Amino acid sequence: MDQRTIRIIIPVRNQPETLEALLAALDVQICPEGWGIEVVCVDNNSTDHTAEVIHRHNAIYLLEMTLGPSIARNTGASASIGELLWFIDADAVPLGNDFVNRIIQTADELGDYGGFGGPILLPDSQKNNPIAFADHMACWSAWNAWRPTGHSGFQPTSIVIPRAVFEMVGGYDTELRVLEDWDLQLRIERSRQLTEGSDAPMRPIWFIDTLAVAHSARSSLMRTFKHSWYWGLPSREGWLERSGVSAKHLERPVLRWFGLPRLFLGRAVHPLQTAWRVSRWRAVLCLPFLLLTLLVWSIAVIVGKGQPEGNRIAPV
Repeated sequence: MDQRTIRIIIPVRNQPETLEALLAALDVQICPEGWGIEVVCVDNNSTDHTAEVIHRHNAIYLLEMTLGPSIARNTGASASIGELLWFIDADAVPLGNDFVNRIIQTADELGDYGGFGGPILLPDSQKNNPIAFADHMACWSAWNAWRPTGHSGFQPTSIVIPRAVFEMVGGYDTELRVLEDWDLQLRIERSRQLTEGSDAPMRPIWFIDTLAVAHSARSSLMRTFKHSWYWGLPSREGWLERSGVSAKHLERPVLRWFGLPRLFLGRAVHPLQTAWRVSRWRAVLCLPFLLLTLLVWSIAVIVGKGQPEGNRIAPV
């Protein structure tokens, strides 16, 4: 019987420390009989020792000179032989050496699906850092440890996609620098309509509660602000208006400033509730940093428009 393959695709640029932890975790993964693991690191023109880290591990090294996460991920997928594509960010680590085993079991159980991922958790080493705690809650509070398995709609950081589905929708849109993963998953959910007609049901993206990854947070307030600003700028057009959220109050350049309090408060509710549930004393300590981070994002949504230009890429 031919061996089946899962290809793990890691886009990376100047993240040697977190990449080291990820590759070390992948080196010890247990794979079920009949399956093989192929790890591919796509170096998106790093200027540090990222390449040295990749060569120390059991991973294929690919260099992609054109900047952009969509381009790097597509490069990794195009050189692939795997029927399953697992895209994971270079600053995330799967929890448990049987993670690949659980992925393959989940894929077999789901049948016809668009993709799946799981909880995104803060590493234990950062839990007592109020800035890192705030950064994590601002970004990943929706993918918490107690969220039950079910339809997700969007799985960032770590997602498994069948190769056939990925190729059907044409992969990542290389024109997008921000929210490119959300755009891909929107197209995947609607992919049945390409072959079965407009009345075909959605192809679901799943949240699986047993597939948690730890994601390194930014522990510098300036790094957190830069990241929130960068991601906020295209969010009005790239996320709010495409997700069905009413954004009419944000359409007019001057009047949209009156919508800032509503936008800010609406964005803050879930991170604050999640932080309080995780740890009350940590929630209190991180409160000023969390609110400032969300305020920066909200202002960026108000003033921003379109994707980043030129060679601007997301701050790490």
